[in-house]
Amino acid sequence: MRKAVFGTLILLAAAAMAQMPPSHGNGQGTPQGVMPSSRTDFAQMCGIGDPSVEASRRLTRSAEGSWKVVSSDARPLATDRGVARVWHQGNWMVDMHDSLLPGMNVTQMHTGQMCFDPGGRAIGLIDRYMDMAGCGCMRYTVLHFDLETGRVMRREQKFVGVQSGAEMAEPESAKGFPVVWPFRRLEQLPFFNLIQ
Repeated sequence: MRKAVFGTLILLAAAAMAQMPPSHGNGQGTPQGVMPSSRTDFAQMCGIGDPSVEASRRLTRSAEGSWKVVSSDARPLATDRGVARVWHQGNWMVDMHDSLLPGMNVTQMHTGQMCFDPGGRAIGLIDRYMDMAGCGCMRYTVLHFDLETGRVMRREQKFVGVQSGAEMAEPESAKGFPVVWPFRRLEQLPFFNLIQ
């Protein structure tokens, strides 16, 4: 099962890296960014049968950094700095959005889709960091893990312009970007105690 999931991840990531579509605004001047896959696609890769919002546990992170479980239809507060959804159906799928500024600031946003096996070991991770103010770009990273050791076996990374979707050289401002999500095991998540 894990080998099939891993094979699907490689195919999905390769297709996403090769054919990342340009981003489109939401009609209010806020770019939505470049998405390599929908939640449904990632859930299928991760072995999650029901990726609906209702099947997830929703969490928010306050401006002070503490996480709490909220109802599935709750909207983030103006002061919140992060939101996450977690699905557990054998494997674990995590969809996480974190802002460096209060109010889920869309000019600097760090998001990730993560898949963990039933034992809590990382299977795959897609990380995006968008910096509209600094470079108008997004860093897009896919990590492939060795299924036996859990180590990163391959790392694919590119930078794209948020408005154009075109690949670009690594900008100087990327030196100040946060690290790619470092979670290799489920218990390393900052809200692990809330999802057990």
